[in-house]
Amino acid sequence: MPHDLAERLRERIRREGPISFADFMEAALYDPDDGYYARGARIGEGGDFVTSPSLSPAFAQVIARRFAADAARLDGPVRFVEVGSAFGSFLADFAAALSRRHPAVAARTSLTAIERSAAGRSGLARLDLPRLTVLVDPDDLEEKSVSGWIFANELFDALPVARVRGAAGGLGLEELRVDAAGGRFVWIARPAPVEWSAGLAARGVLLDAGQIAEIRPGAPVLHRRLARALKRGRIVLFDYGHRTRTLYHPLARPSGTLAVHEGGRRGGDPLERPGERDLTAHVDWDELVEAGESEGLETEGPTRQGRYLTESGIFDFVDGEAEKWRVYRLVDPAGMGDEISVLVQSRGV
Repeated sequence: MPHDLAERLRERIRREGPISFADFMEAALYDPDDGYYARGARIGEGGDFVTSPSLSPAFAQVIARRFAADAARLDGPVRFVEVGSAFGSFLADFAAALSRRHPAVAARTSLTAIERSAAGRSGLARLDLPRLTVLVDPDDLEEKSVSGWIFANELFDALPVARVRGAAGGLGLEELRVDAAGGRFVWIARPAPVEWSAGLAARGVLLDAGQIAEIRPGAPVLHRRLARALKRGRIVLFDYGHRTRTLYHPLARPSGTLAVHEGGRRGGDPLERPGERDLTAHVDWDELVEAGESEGLETEGPTRQGRYLTESGIFDFVDGEAEKWRVYRLVDPAGMGDEISVLVQSRGV
């Protein structure tokens, strides 16, 4: 078996024929040996991309404030679960803010990190957080086991997507699968499963001929799993995404939202150098709203990140001019403040 990820993918294609981009993206990001996260994702200033927690500790501080307000309404022990914790930098900032500003809540709070990459779990093991439990998979969360929050930042946009295209004459969908030719990975069209067309049509989406888009079959499955784990409290998700009709609008996004992030820049061929670069695609918020509500959750939002953080008082945690401008990047309506949204779903609060 070849050790190089690209060669292993080529070998699989030779054996099975063209593969779904969802399988390609799964390997590129999550292969346990050579995937992007196994190699140690380069997150933060000077890396491949920045996240809100990596820009400023004020993000974790304002999340701690919101969590503490909810915890005051819950009796007994409470739990804060982060799904997709990476190396745990956000959790460390969150725990420090909770202990410093809300010590009574901190004394009642246990932390859970869910992280599938071994590199991330190694980083979590080095944190000085005595009340931290580390899990590998959301399936490890027992049903109705969380009174508190289940939180994730840019989790769903990193779940694998299949790539589809509107077929000629409006006759359903083609799937753009991944083939290998001349040592390179290339796109090749094949008929898409009928249920994909039906799923989009049920949400009012019909792709124009030639229009490219992404679908994420694993997203509602994961979200329903998280919803079942919530006994009382909230699921709070920050991510790049849109409502269904906006996400699939033929004039706004005729080529979908699949993107490559490398060296702080966005762009490039998503089939090149698998495992070496980050791959993402925007989230369908309506799909998650429906999944959560099917499990009995009540919905708030999605709300733009800038509005959510400003109304939560994030500027209360600014100390100094430099920090003010880092926080401004989080709420900037020309940047992350408008590009990222927050979906909150709750049970019993």
